Amino acid sequence: MRWLTLAVAIAGYLLIVVGGTVRVTGAGLGCGPEWPLCNGQVIPGWDLLAWIEYVHRLIALGVILLTGAVALAGWRLRTADPWLRRLPLVAVGLVIIQALLGAVTVWTHLEAAIVALHLGVALSYLGVAVILAFRTWWPELARRAVRSPVRSWIFASIGAVFVLMLSGAYTAKRGAGYACPEWPFCGGFWFPTGWTNVDVHLTHRLIALVAVLLVLVLAWQVRRLRSDAPWVVGLSLAAAALMVAQVLVGAANIWFRLHPAVSVAHLAVATVIWVFFVLTALVDRATPLAEVVPAATGTARGVRSGRPLREVLRDYLVLTKPGVMVLLLLTTLCAMLVAAQGVPALGTLFWALIGGALASGGAGAINHYVDRDIDAIMTRTRRRPLPSGRLAPEFALIFGVTVSVLAVYVLTAFVNPVAALLSLAGNLFYVFVYSIWLKRSTPQNIVIGGAAGAVPPLVGWAAVTGQVALPAILMFLLVFAWTPPHFWALALYKRGDYAAAGVPMLPAVRGEEETRRQILFYTIAMVLTSLLFYPLGVLGLPYLIAAMVLGARFLWLVARLYRERSDSLAKRVFLYSMQYLGLLFAAMVVDAVLF
Repeated sequence: MRWLTLAVAIAGYLLIVVGGTVRVTGAGLGCGPEWPLCNGQVIPGWDLLAWIEYVHRLIALGVILLTGAVALAGWRLRTADPWLRRLPLVAVGLVIIQALLGAVTVWTHLEAAIVALHLGVALSYLGVAVILAFRTWWPELARRAVRSPVRSWIFASIGAVFVLMLSGAYTAKRGAGYACPEWPFCGGFWFPTGWTNVDVHLTHRLIALVAVLLVLVLAWQVRRLRSDAPWVVGLSLAAAALMVAQVLVGAANIWFRLHPAVSVAHLAVATVIWVFFVLTALVDRATPLAEVVPAATGTARGVRSGRPLREVLRDYLVLTKPGVMVLLLLTTLCAMLVAAQGVPALGTLFWALIGGALASGGAGAINHYVDRDIDAIMTRTRRRPLPSGRLAPEFALIFGVTVSVLAVYVLTAFVNPVAALLSLAGNLFYVFVYSIWLKRSTPQNIVIGGAAGAVPPLVGWAAVTGQVALPAILMFLLVFAWTPPHFWALALYKRGDYAAAGVPMLPAVRGEEETRRQILFYTIAMVLTSLLFYPLGVLGLPYLIAAMVLGARFLWLVARLYRERSDSLAKRVFLYSMQYLGLLFAAMVVDAVLF
C-alpha cells in the first residue's frame, strides 16, 4: 500500500509536467480531434507531436490503473484510519473527472478555460495523492490534529498558489504570455480594464504578486511561531526560495524570450511548490506546539541554536561538499572550452557553472542526509554538520532537494534542456542508485556509482553544443575509469572507518590485496582511455604527450602501491589522482584552444 501511494503521487506529478509539455509543443491535437484513438490508430505512427500526446495519454492510463489499485488496496485494508479508505475513492472520482475533461479538452480544440480547469483537477488529484502517501508512510503523525498559529497562512498560500497556477495555464493557452513585452511594466498599464490579452497577462502578474507576498509572509511567520517544527520551517523557506526563482525566471522569459522548454520547467517548479505547501500543511498539523523551545535559550531537536549566521552558512557550505564541487566544475568548464575551442558565450559559461554548482551542492546535501548515520561512526566524517548536531537532518534534505530543483531550472532556462536533463539524470543516479542503493549493498558501489561523477563533462559539452558527441563520451569514460582508483586509494587508508560503519567498500569486503589489484586494473584502463583521444582524432599531439606523462606517473605510483602495501602511499595515490584529473583536463583545453 505504501509504495502504491508513492507511485500514485509520482505519476500524478509526471502527468502534470508532461501535460505542460503537450501544451508548449502544441501536441494537444497531435492525435487529431479523436479520443481515445490517435489519428485513427491505437498506436500512432512516426509523428513526434502525436507521440508526445500519446505518452501523455499513457501516463494518464497509468494514473487510472494505479488509482484503482490503491482504491482496491484501501478497501481491503483493515486499519483504524478511515481516510485510507475514503481518500482513494476521492482520487478515483478526480481521475474520472480528469479523464472526461481530457476528452472535452480535445473536443473543444483546447479552449483556454477548459485547459485551466484540467490543470486544477490534476493539482487536486496530486494533493490527494500526497495526503494519502503521507498517511500511509507516517500513520502516527497523520493521527495528530494540532491547531497551529500559522495554519491560516498556510492555507492562504496554498489557495494563492493554486489560483496562480490556473491563471498561468489560462494565460499561456490564450496566447497572452508575451502580451506585455516589458517587466514589471506593461506599456504603461498596471491594472486590467477589460479582458484583452494584455488584461489577462496583467491579472496573472497581480495574482503572482499576491501569492509571492503571502508565501514570504508565511515563511516569516513560520520562523517566528513554529521554530519547534524543522520540517515546517524548511518546507516553507524552500517554497519561498522557489517562488522567488519563479518570479526571476518569469521576468527573464519576458526580457529574453527564453527557450520554450522554460514554460515546462516553470510549471514543473510550480508543481513542486504546490507539493511543498501540501506537505507543510500536513506536517504543521502533526507537530505538537508543546515542542516549542525558545531559540535564544535552548536547543530544538538536537540542533545547536543561537549560533552566529556565519557559522550556519559555513555548515550549509559544508553540506554542498565544495571540494567535490570544484573538481566537477573543473571537468564541466574544460569540456565547455574544448567544445567551443575557446571561450564560449559568457552567459552560457556563467549559467552552466552556476547550474553545475547547484546540482553538485544539492546532491552533496542529500548525500549528507542519507549517510548521516554512518558519518557519525567514521572519524573522517563525524564532525560534519549532521552527525555533530549543528544542523537538523530535515534542513539538510530540504536544502538539497531545493537546490537540486533550482539547478535543473537554471540550466533549462539559461542554458538548454539537454544540459538540464543530463544534470538531472546524474543527480538522480547519484542519490538513488549510488547513495541509497549501491553504497550499502555491494563492493562495486563506487564502480557503478562513478557514472554520476562522470556526467559533468557531458553537461558542459551539451551546454555549448546542445548535444552529446564523441569527445564528451570519451571524457565521461575517462572520469568513470578514474573514479575507482581515486576512491579505493582513500578507502585503503581509511578502511577501518568503512569496516566500523558496515559499508561494503572493497578493502573491507575483499581485502587489501584484491583492492590493490583492482586499483592497478582500473588505472591501466583509465590511462588507455586517456590515450584514445589522439587516435580517434579528438585531440592532438600536445595532449597525447601530457596524457602519457601524467598517466606514467599515475601507473608508477599505483605499481608501487601494489608492491609496497603502504597506507601513506595509498594517501599519496589519492591526492595525486585529483592532480592528475585536473591537469589532464587542462591539457585538453590547451590542445583544443592553442593547437
